[in-house]
Amino acid sequence: MDKKYISSVVKREARPRSKRLRELGASGSSGPSGSVISGGDTIVSSGNAALETDVISNAAKTGHIDKGLKLPKGMTFTQFVKALLFKPVPATLDGRLSTANDVEYGSTKGSITYTATRNGNGAMTKAYYDNDEKNKLEFSAENSGVRTAVRNLTGNYTQNETYRATVVYAESEDKSMPEKTLNNTISVNVHRKWFAGVVDSVPTTSAQVRALGSNGLYRGAGTYKFTISNYRTFVICIPSGTISNVSLDRYVYNFMDLDSAAAPRRIDVEGANGSAAAGYMMYVFTSAAVSVETDNFTFKTT
Repeated sequence: MDKKYISSVVKREARPRSKRLRELGASGSSGPSGSVISGGDTIVSSGNAALETDVISNAAKTGHIDKGLKLPKGMTFTQFVKALLFKPVPATLDGRLSTANDVEYGSTKGSITYTATRNGNGAMTKAYYDNDEKNKLEFSAENSGVRTAVRNLTGNYTQNETYRATVVYAESEDKSMPEKTLNNTISVNVHRKWFAGVVDSVPTTSAQVRALGSNGLYRGAGTYKFTISNYRTFVICIPSGTISNVSLDRYVYNFMDLDSAAAPRRIDVEGANGSAAAGYMMYVFTSAAVSVETDNFTFKTT
């Protein structure tokens, strides 16, 4: 009996693509719109595609996306990746004084250089000093997000000063960084100096006191140090307070016990640059013989 073979042709019917793929215009592989990221009922794709609904993260912190963070409807693929991998950094403002923050009375004022860095914020919209928008701070053109301004200070220091600067940066274009107001405060403290040194005769003028070998800013009651050598008579001059102890490292002795130190003398001493004088007390210390040692002295005031 001959065997008969029956051939059959099965016609393959095309299945309709899912509604989601039809909406995106995609097929089995990514099309012109780029990659597609799918998660649950939400699809994120490159190009112009965006989140179709709000998504609240319920996973542990992923990149810079914290648990509970809401990714809003309309967020683009670029914005999603940026939120995941990039932590926005706000604008900053730094101020640098050309002089020290503690200066002698009468010292010449210097300048302040401000450096403003935009980082993730929008453009700079305001810049002024001393809490008055009429006092404009003129910043340079932006270079790699950085702008600088110099405030030149005039005159001499005769009292403590505080300098304030304010810079405002706009909200970032993608809304990830809010408007930022930055404040910078610099304080300058003004002091008289103390003076000490070896003398052949007791000083009688401001210039002679200021010419003594050692000096420093006098900050009120405290401890101060100086070094002298080959001395028989030395003096210490302070603008306020009372010297309670004068000692050296080599041995224990309070030079205030010397008869010569018992009656300090008053003398007017000018500030820096010939500025107004202040009344000083000058203590004179005279020993019985010349010391050829180099000694480190400490004096304490109250």
